[in-house]
Order: sequence, then C-alpha cells, then structure tokens
Amino acid sequence: MRPKTSLIFLLLIFSLSGIRLSIAQQSTQCLAVITEINGKALLKEAGMSQFAKAVWGARLFTGDQVATDDKSEIKLLFSDNSFIALGPNSMITISGPESRITEPAGEVKHISAAAILNLSSLTLKKMESKDAGALAGVRSITSGQAIELESPYNATIKTDHPTFSWFIKQPFDNYTVNLYNSKGLVWSKKVSELTMKYPDSEKGLEFGESYFWNVEGDYLIDTEKSANHKFTLLTTERSKEVVEQESLIRNSFREDPESSTLHSVLAAYYIDQGLIQDAINEFMVIAKINSDASLPHEILGSLYSEVGEKDKAIEELQKALTLTNKKEN
Repeated sequence: MRPKTSLIFLLLIFSLSGIRLSIAQQSTQCLAVITEINGKALLKEAGMSQFAKAVWGARLFTGDQVATDDKSEIKLLFSDNSFIALGPNSMITISGPESRITEPAGEVKHISAAAILNLSSLTLKKMESKDAGALAGVRSITSGQAIELESPYNATIKTDHPTFSWFIKQPFDNYTVNLYNSKGLVWSKKVSELTMKYPDSEKGLEFGESYFWNVEGDYLIDTEKSANHKFTLLTTERSKEVVEQESLIRNSFREDPESSTLHSVLAAYYIDQGLIQDAINEFMVIAKINSDASLPHEILGSLYSEVGEKDKAIEELQKALTLTNKKEN
C-alpha cells in the first residue's frame, strides 16, 4: 500500500503520496499519473492481487495496471512528456513510455518540452490531511474584519490588468478600491459589486513592480477598511514567456479544451512559475471535475496556506478528509 503522505510532482506527479514501497525493494521512479477519468477506472498496484477504484492524481509505477470498463475512459500523463487516452474496455500495464496497452487506445501525443519540467524538478506540497493534528496546525487567522481581500492575495501575477475581488461579512452601500505602489496612491475607484475589473481609464500596471491594495466599505455614516495585501507582477520578459507557454499547452489540448488533463498541466506550470493564484484557479476546476478525489483539495489546502489564506486552507483540507473517509468507509 502507498503511504498517505503527499507531494506534487510538477507536471507529472500531482499525488501527495510518498514513495511507494514494493515487496522486494523501494521504487522511486513514478512513470505516469492519472489526470482524467470519465466513468469508472480501476487500478491494481504491482504486487497486489486485486483492482481498486482509481482516482485523479494516482501515481503509476512499473508493474501497475489500469483498466476501464465498457463505459469509461482515462488519460495518463507520462514522464516522457506524452499523454494518452484509453477508451472503454482497455488495460495498460505500466513499464515506461512503451507501456503495454490493450486496444482500443487513443493516439499518443506530446507536450512541448519547453512547457514542462524535468522529473528531477519538483515542488513538495505536503499536508497530512488524514491526521487531525494537521488541521490544528494550520492556524486560522480570521481577523474579524468585515471585508476580506480575495484576489490578488500575496501572489505573483502575470497580467497588468488584474481583476480585484473580495468578500464581506456584512453588507455595505458601496466600496472603494485603493491601489498603491512604493510612491503612494496609484488610483482609487468606487464600485457597488464585490469585484472590479482593472479600470480602462487607468494606465496598466508596471511589470516587475509590487503593489498593495485595500478596500473600504461605506454604509450610513461609517466605513470599514480591509487589511492591505501585496502582489507583484512578473517581469515583461517572463510575462511574455508565460503567455507563449500557455498557448503551447492549450494548443496541445485544442481538441479537448475542457480537459482535466489540460487544467492539471497548466496548474503544474503555474506552480513552477510562482503563479500560485493561477494554480489555485486551475485546481478549483480540477476539484470540480473530479468530485470524488481528495487530492485536489489537499493541494488547494497547501496552496492556500502558502499565500496565507489559512481559513480557506482549513476548509479545503476538511473537504479532503471527508472524501478520504468516505472512500475508506
């Protein structure tokens, strides 16, 4: 059995589980990961006698077998940057890029090497969500403020025209969004909604620069103000590179633009680039598509914790714990 510790293996290893031990020796090379399941898929780990339900993010090692029934299909992302779709009534035995596949199997496709990471590059996002003590360790920082900023939130972003969003604990008549740089106030805009697109009347933000923002809520003769939060833009060069790589990745999935695999690859790329908010957005989509998988919520919990949104981290880890307990009971 795989231990319950988890990690993100960028681009390929989204699983937060630790290295699996085989009967004879320890195997450290993950060859593929399940990035999409439509219907029901089964996984039999090497050395095991029975198949069990497969879920998004399952790491696949030499000798593992994955099977589909007559109404399901799955997609696997391999360590050589290729991915493949298995149709109904298929089975694959993992042995590397040339894994043995029974028909029918979809065309093997490759993702541009420029858009992915080498297997030796990984980001650890460990969170022991099955341990109740882990939830206690992610301390809530609820401030009691009536206005809490949501996005951008302690993050690096790639656009010079971001959308600002926040949530409230009490209603206000209107809101004032204030944006600052190191020299002082950049602009101040009043809105009535809980989100605001970057004003068309204002000059775009400077790439490579850092900014702070807050929101003031007005009601009757009083006001409430949120805390200040910082965000930083990528440099012009890096922003252009990200746009190019996004295009390459999306082009690889142009026939299936809503693919869970596409969102998985984008999420991994964003993490590598330090675009945590963008990665969070992708994992929210992944969690919705794979509603029975706990792993996307574990990763979301880790990412929210990284940017300081402890309450959201706890919420996601609780969801992961609920799904894990449901699977085991």
